[in-house]
Amino acid sequence: MDYGFTAGLEEELDKVAGGELEWKTVLDTWYKQFTAKLATADENMRGNQPVEIPEITCPACERPMAVRTASTGVFMSCTGYALSKKEGKCTKTINLVSGDEAEAVGDDDEEHEVNALRDKRRCPKCGTAMDSWLIDEERKLHICGNNPDCTGNEVEKGQFKIKGYDGPVIECDKCGSDMQLRSGRFGKYFGCTAEDCKNTRKLLRSGQAAPPKMDPVPMPELQCQKADDTYVLRDGAAGLFLAAKSYPRVRETRNPQVREIKPHKDELPEKYHFLADAPELDPDGNPMVIRFSRKTSDHYVAGDKDGKPSGHAAYFENGKWELKGATKGAAKAKKK
Repeated sequence: MDYGFTAGLEEELDKVAGGELEWKTVLDTWYKQFTAKLATADENMRGNQPVEIPEITCPACERPMAVRTASTGVFMSCTGYALSKKEGKCTKTINLVSGDEAEAVGDDDEEHEVNALRDKRRCPKCGTAMDSWLIDEERKLHICGNNPDCTGNEVEKGQFKIKGYDGPVIECDKCGSDMQLRSGRFGKYFGCTAEDCKNTRKLLRSGQAAPPKMDPVPMPELQCQKADDTYVLRDGAAGLFLAAKSYPRVRETRNPQVREIKPHKDELPEKYHFLADAPELDPDGNPMVIRFSRKTSDHYVAGDKDGKPSGHAAYFENGKWELKGATKGAAKAKKK
């Protein structure tokens, strides 16, 4: 960071505001300097060197780990990352979570804020404020804010968690191991702690873990409407849906019809068996489509006529399907 540049630019902008300088002149001067530096950046700009952390060893080959900064953020990688295969290349990485998202187990919100300010660490080598990163539930890494110029770092041990969830430990529905709250590009989620299990569950806005997802059910007999592909039945935050087999690369989705899932009842989790027993057609002979209510978090079925509500819906209540009156969308359509 060139703080002198920032200060100089602020002075020029003040002069522009005061009518002493023409704004186009200021931009032209800046752009000429910028393009000249950009032209030589590939050859002269220093590379982003990793900072080795001797206290943390690679779980795969026991070499020291190192902190790296990439376009996707900060992470740790084995120091054998840049080696050739003959030299014993190791591509093991560990995701890091910003220390701002972590708190010590047992702290309340107010206590955590006080402790965070009080415990702000200074680099033991140069005195610069250190950035913190959560490695796992028992280790937090503090690294000098001047890295890689300064390699100062410390590993703090304790009991930590990511802010945003105060419920009980969640058991992985795939392998039975504990699931840990993590933070990624698309928000917070629960990831299985088992090395060979990649199972995840989303953290909902309500602060609760999303229900376990079922394994996708292939439906090769159903051809996609737009893509040259077949459908797969999937379980998402908005309930069951049909998606192209190559989803998310091919992003074609739609609601499944009751008659389409009936042949696959035995492949569905038991909690969804009731959907296969729903009426296939509404009283007017239109196909019943499986839908999901975000308000009640329950599935129901509704008649579909050329992509619009037919005016009939059925709900599973007291162990059986009950046909109800017109849906809101259909009622509006009838009035028109």
